[in-house]
Amino acid sequence: MTAMSGGPDPLRVLVAGGGSAGWMAAATLDAALNRGGARAVAITVVESPDTPRIGVGEATIPTIRRTLRRLRIPEAEFLAAAEATFKQAIVFADWSGPGSGFAHPFHTRPGDGAEQAAARFLRSDGRTPFADLVTPQPALAAAFRGPRRAGDADYVGPLPYAYHMDAEAFAELLAARAVTRGVARVSAHLRPPERAPDRPLEAVEATDGRRFAADLFVDATGFRRLLIGQGGFLDQSRHLICDAAVALRAPCAPGPTRPFTVAAAREGGWTWDIPLRTRRGRGYVHATAHLAPEAAEDALRAETPGAGEARRLRFQVGRLAQPWQANVVAVGLAAGFVEPLESTGLHLADLAAGLLAENAPLAGPNPGLARAYNALLAAAHDEVVDFVNLHYAASPRRDTPFWRDAADPARRTDRVAHLLELWEARPPVAADFPSSLQAFNHRNWEFILHGLGWRPRALGPAGGPPLAPDPELAAEARRLAAELPGHDALLAALAPR
Repeated sequence: MTAMSGGPDPLRVLVAGGGSAGWMAAATLDAALNRGGARAVAITVVESPDTPRIGVGEATIPTIRRTLRRLRIPEAEFLAAAEATFKQAIVFADWSGPGSGFAHPFHTRPGDGAEQAAARFLRSDGRTPFADLVTPQPALAAAFRGPRRAGDADYVGPLPYAYHMDAEAFAELLAARAVTRGVARVSAHLRPPERAPDRPLEAVEATDGRRFAADLFVDATGFRRLLIGQGGFLDQSRHLICDAAVALRAPCAPGPTRPFTVAAAREGGWTWDIPLRTRRGRGYVHATAHLAPEAAEDALRAETPGAGEARRLRFQVGRLAQPWQANVVAVGLAAGFVEPLESTGLHLADLAAGLLAENAPLAGPNPGLARAYNALLAAAHDEVVDFVNLHYAASPRRDTPFWRDAADPARRTDRVAHLLELWEARPPVAADFPSSLQAFNHRNWEFILHGLGWRPRALGPAGGPPLAPDPELAAEARRLAAELPGHDALLAALAPR
């Protein structure tokens, strides 16, 4: 094949499966490698005409803005097409017990005050939430402010932010733009190929007899793993026991649109509440060992009046040991899954697409490219598993069988166990998280630790003096409250309905 030997022919890439992961891979490869009039890759996306998309992951983290900029999608176009709203934080309700709550925002103020915030918080009476010591974002989000001004440049604002979105509509936006740039879109049912993991795949066949040859195959078929197969899966469910979810589409809640996600602890797991422009996404993530899917759906419907048809999903937390095998690369759910507590599904799919673009075998097969991709994606996935595991490890809830099981110290990952032991002696520091691809730094871990009320055993219960408000932080909060528009007003200005 000429392209693999360095000639002018483009590398032929076949993406099996559309959805947000498949189209993100196609759009990223196209944007990164087909530039300046040169076409280094010829991309075909083959979608099954009647395979439903999962479409339950509708919240993101701030890295999505970098992706949208890279794909040159105007922010207003994205907001309108994906029914998107702004997300400034996750509010965790009842994770330390009924009535408790804390925010995990995206922003922290730099400087010595932020560095010493944990020590000051642990010496106080604990009444001032930890996040309020380092950022005005939780208060601004609670006041339904937007994270940017309407006149700011796309994807830029005084506060970092992400989005809530309709993942299926986002996939259609990516598809439409990619097709206009020359990516081929084909509707067909593909047959599972017969292949050994270490042998290259030459082509895949459709049930109607069509044959699709390529040099590189991207498996974005979700849990089916149609191309790469089910072998080599590393099960991590011993650390995260939730294995099912039920999802509902519901009418918008009355009042202003919340610029934050709500994750609420429940009897057998936790629920999400994600506000979009014209509806809400509701879901209950649970462990079937402690709560049957029927009971989870009944509980979710009881608190979601007017909800529509339910989607039920079973999953297994874990990842493929080698998501790149020979010339087949798994992305998105095909590569691995972590329960969506911190909205990392699209992040990991996006990261996989970017790593694939960086390591595309344009000059011919090279095993080193696959090794690099596999190592980096494994590290990023495992870091997310660690971070989600922390939410259960540090939670003091023990009031139901689920919470006693999920918070069992035996379920801690090795890294979480090590870090919690380390933090008995000192607060988290940046050096605890050296990876350049990490989604969450020591500030994120502190928000969860101290939001849940975790304390080093040597300190005993909180009982110090109350904390005085930080004058500089209070002044910054007042300034931003005066400058930033309301969330609904910002959405109306950028993307009128």
